[in-house]
Amino acid sequence: MREVVFTIEYERGADPLMDAFIESSDLYARSMQVQATSEAMWGIEKVVGPPSVLDEYDNRLKQAAGDSRLVGMCSAPITEYQYEILSSNPESRKIYSLQRENDEPRSIPIAAANHLGEGVIMRSERHGDQFRWHLLTDGSLGAFHDDIRANLRDGLSLTVERLGEPPCLLEDGRTQHDLTPEQKTALEAALTHGYYEEPREASVSEIAEEIGVPSSTLQYRLNRAEAWLAEQFAADSMTVNIDTALDLGDIEFIQ
Repeated sequence: MREVVFTIEYERGADPLMDAFIESSDLYARSMQVQATSEAMWGIEKVVGPPSVLDEYDNRLKQAAGDSRLVGMCSAPITEYQYEILSSNPESRKIYSLQRENDEPRSIPIAAANHLGEGVIMRSERHGDQFRWHLLTDGSLGAFHDDIRANLRDGLSLTVERLGEPPCLLEDGRTQHDLTPEQKTALEAALTHGYYEEPREASVSEIAEEIGVPSSTLQYRLNRAEAWLAEQFAADSMTVNIDTALDLGDIEFIQ
């Protein structure tokens, strides 16, 4: 078995859903499950972000589902697109989706099923202008790679980041490898202004005004930074197996 990592970079305006990630560095998504046949793909994806950003993402998702002009990564018209929000809270969504495309060159998961056989193990991440796909397969990748590269639609570009042993695919159960720059800045500002002192020396709204961001955005960034720190503590100091796809949203249940 080998792991291959493909990254598709999107120009602004090339895709309304990816534009949401480009416009907000706090928006992040990763798949929890991806399955594909030669005709369709199914997936469950977790999307996290500030409440206002997620509300906008909800609107764009609804618009995309009703857009008859929707096309896939490689220009094949999408003949069917369905989604259902399986769970929702102010800072995250878990979304089931089904996508079918016509017989023109297909998106990565369907192309993988065509070239490598059904049953390819896949996962994905979306952040900023990048849609990154991790595939685990023992098939020949040449024709699959050439098909995707030759047929990517305008505004998209392909980079092969990795081809190697599979542990890279299996070891990452975390929602993110590190704090984002925005989360680091939020945490530093909170520390500098005494947010974690007892008694607290400044509120979220006061710090947000000082650094020039909406208070809801600052609160979200602090929540994600604190969850990441809790996960690091769990990995280093507690009997928690971080390699078992621990979700940052589950940190509060660790005793």
